[in-house]
Amino acid sequence: MMFISKFNKLIRNRLLWGIFAFIVVISFVAWGTQTSGTRESEEAAGKLFGKPVPADKFRKEFFNTYLSMALMFGQPLKITEEMNDLLRKLTWRRMAVMKTAQDMDLAVAPDEVTGTIEQQPFFVENGQFNRKRYEAFVASFLSKLGANEAQFEDQVREELIINKARMLVSQAVWVAPLEVAQAFALVYDSFDVSYVVLRSDEIRQKIKVGEDEARKYFEEHKEEFKVPEQVRVKYADFPFDRYLDEKSITAEAMRAYYDENIEAYSTKTTNGWSDPVPFEDVKGKIKERLARENAVNTAADRALDFEVMLAPDRSGKAPTFEAAALTAGVSVATSKYFSLQEQVDWLDVGSDFNQAAFSLRMTDDDYFSHPVRGAGAYYVLGLEKRVEARIPEYEEVKDRVYAAAERQAEEEGVNDLALSLRAAASKAVRDGKTLEQALAPAGVEVLSTGPFSAKTGFPDDNEDVVYALTKSIMAYNAGEMTELIPLKDGVAFAWIKSRTGADRSALASIRNDLGMYIRRKRAETVFHEWQEYLLKQAGFEDKVEKAKAAAGSGEDEEEQPEESP
Repeated sequence: MMFISKFNKLIRNRLLWGIFAFIVVISFVAWGTQTSGTRESEEAAGKLFGKPVPADKFRKEFFNTYLSMALMFGQPLKITEEMNDLLRKLTWRRMAVMKTAQDMDLAVAPDEVTGTIEQQPFFVENGQFNRKRYEAFVASFLSKLGANEAQFEDQVREELIINKARMLVSQAVWVAPLEVAQAFALVYDSFDVSYVVLRSDEIRQKIKVGEDEARKYFEEHKEEFKVPEQVRVKYADFPFDRYLDEKSITAEAMRAYYDENIEAYSTKTTNGWSDPVPFEDVKGKIKERLARENAVNTAADRALDFEVMLAPDRSGKAPTFEAAALTAGVSVATSKYFSLQEQVDWLDVGSDFNQAAFSLRMTDDDYFSHPVRGAGAYYVLGLEKRVEARIPEYEEVKDRVYAAAERQAEEEGVNDLALSLRAAASKAVRDGKTLEQALAPAGVEVLSTGPFSAKTGFPDDNEDVVYALTKSIMAYNAGEMTELIPLKDGVAFAWIKSRTGADRSALASIRNDLGMYIRRKRAETVFHEWQEYLLKQAGFEDKVEKAKAAAGSGEDEEEQPEESP
């Protein structure tokens, strides 16, 4: 199994263990927030094969999915809204496969689970399973996630069952000998190509867009200028520096950290042994690190206390955001209006800030956020006002309209020029001329490659040109002209001067490997399609996605303020 093979560096770093645990906890909090609200939604996360899926079962499978992904990539996964949606979809696929595997009587014996774990590279030392390494993994890593050895072994058991299902499905995959030969030709055939690249900026000076053209463009592309939904929030900040206290770091704590992370403070000798740097030489840095970690944790605790303070009590009473901030001794600021995708440039924060702001609703329970971490502080947000998306007046976005209309005119202009040049060139090469001779009267630069193959690479310094032309010319034979090939800032077309077939004797030595590669890639696609088919057959329903769709369709619309930013 590959899901633990990249985990060596991650498992050695206790700081990352803590981050990993925090991320998983946050993801479950986010999931719980999205699915809470009624007793029914607490009891079932959705439906699969016509039956409700209990929330606790979904959480277990969500955890297994997360753990599989994190171990596979060898690092914690940052839980963004997009990542959370992806993990939910993968969890539903996982559950559909497990149910089908159960119906097919696929099972895994306990010794298969044990054997798989004992064969993982991180748990092996000198060719033997190292029990202490495994126990350290269980005690120091799994415990941080609120998981135990039994849960991990259950996750491994599920992975093995899924792999068995994958292998069964892959048995239906077949690769024809002709496909292997075609793939070989694509990689090893030699091409000699002449090509033309036309850039939009080459005709920019000739493009003039007037008021009428700009207004026409606006009328035909109003959605392009739509002002997205915006919010304005107030926020309390909890700067890390406020809680820095190096005096609180004891010598015992520094020594313990040094001992637990001795590899990080060691150098390799010429014979490969680790030589620890003396504690006295690094204790200053360790003190700074521990003080910083404590400050971050304290800021998180204070922000969480503030969030709890904002929650209504049993009688429904709660302090205002400002009153709670005064009690907590923190300042409150108000943002300008911003959209979900807009960078919040007045604070050193990431997209988590935007996502937290847009998840808020103007109710006593939902107008404030969980703590959001920035580069130097934690923030708790309070929704102040939300403005719905709207189509602006032409004058509001006139400059953007002109720029967009000019870009379109440039694209159309360069395409028209390329089409006319290609038509003239096609006729000329049919009459026996080269592409260079055909386009000489137009004064267009024609580039030549010389012999090359996909294996050796297209000889051009521009990655866009290399990728676009290599992908396109493989479908053409000698003497043919390609269709127009779109580029990021222009267009190209090519004439295949020659295409020389690869030495077929080389195919025999790689036929099996090439066939296995094609079969493996196709098996991945088939397994994915099979999972999608299972979900469709199961009539699966995700209550979170259903709630999002309902909100997007306006079934739960709030009354919107009249003012606009």
